[in-house]
Amino acid sequence: MTTYSLYELNEYIRRVMALNFPEAYWIRCELSQVKLSKGHYFLDVVEKGDDTVIAQSQAVLWNRDFKILQKKLGSDLMSLLQEGLEVQFLARVDFHERYGLKLIIEDFDTAYSLGKLEQKRQEAIRQLKHLDLLDKNKRNYLPPVVQRIAVLTSETAAGYQDFREHLAANTYGYRFDCQLFTTAVQGALAENEMLAQLGKISSKSAKFDAVVVIRGGGSKLDLSVFDSLELCKGVANLPIPVLTGIGHDVDESVLDLVAYQSLKTPTAVADFILHRNLLFENEMLNLGLAVQQFSQTILKEKEIQLQYLWRGIESQSMGNLRQHQLMLDYIAREIPHLTRNYLGRAQGQMEALEKICHLLSPEVALKRGFSITTRQGIPVVSIQQLSAGDEIETLLHDGAATSTIKTTQQ
Repeated sequence: MTTYSLYELNEYIRRVMALNFPEAYWIRCELSQVKLSKGHYFLDVVEKGDDTVIAQSQAVLWNRDFKILQKKLGSDLMSLLQEGLEVQFLARVDFHERYGLKLIIEDFDTAYSLGKLEQKRQEAIRQLKHLDLLDKNKRNYLPPVVQRIAVLTSETAAGYQDFREHLAANTYGYRFDCQLFTTAVQGALAENEMLAQLGKISSKSAKFDAVVVIRGGGSKLDLSVFDSLELCKGVANLPIPVLTGIGHDVDESVLDLVAYQSLKTPTAVADFILHRNLLFENEMLNLGLAVQQFSQTILKEKEIQLQYLWRGIESQSMGNLRQHQLMLDYIAREIPHLTRNYLGRAQGQMEALEKICHLLSPEVALKRGFSITTRQGIPVVSIQQLSAGDEIETLLHDGAATSTIKTTQQ
């Protein structure tokens, strides 16, 4: 029985593979892990079937090939080197006696990855519609004045600086309170970081008027995170409006569809906010002008009414004064005549009373045959005042007589 050393076996495998795989092949797979070491990218690639890994291998993009592809693909290359992305690359099959099987990457097919991303994009849109989340954020209330802003972006992003500078340079004197929630906006960490920051914003949403999601543009692959279903769910469920300015002129991400308002660039978002605030200010100025004009109209109307009332009061007062003056003149003319009549009537009444008093006087009564009886100086008007033996005095018109009571009879 022939025995081989491990090296001999692996060396034999290397020669067999070199003979049977002499050229590069296009391979479809998913990047499960991406590591950078000394300028080289080491990749774990897998193929899944029914969410189960059915094939797995290792691949490497050497630094020299990376630089060549970087010139060819630009920023798309880094967008392709993301964990979880489905890619199609051109690779040579290499087997090393010590390190085993590796796929040496020479090129990428960006169209394939874009196609897969578009499939995921359409699936995300379908699910968002099914969950009634596509328009949910649009139903939030955006205040007429937006000043307290939560900004979700990378601190070093050029778009963030453009946004802040554009707001600060406004000529209207508006002030803004922008709080940065820093996050990666592309790459493998972007989705999780953005979801974490959305959670923080949601927990203190009462402090903000709106959320602004911005970045400084990029290719379709660069912007693939903004098609993430989970990220779009997070934005849709925020209780405050979200404004996006992701920096693309043609393509529209799923996040743009979900947001309260989608704009092309960070500067456009700043312009939208400034214009909204200016519109409110103009409405208030116009309202103030309308109130002023209305007040002036009311004051003018009331002034005319007061003038009319004044003239009426003045005319009525003059009429009343003339009427009272005539009455006073009449009274002045009548007082002497009325006084004489009154005094004459009073004189007649006094003379009549004087005659009555004379006729009713005791002297006249005595002359007419009446007498006045007194007992101890007190007039006697009742038999009850007298008793037998009392001495009484009777006054007549020409004298008086004294008598003694013998008996009394009722």
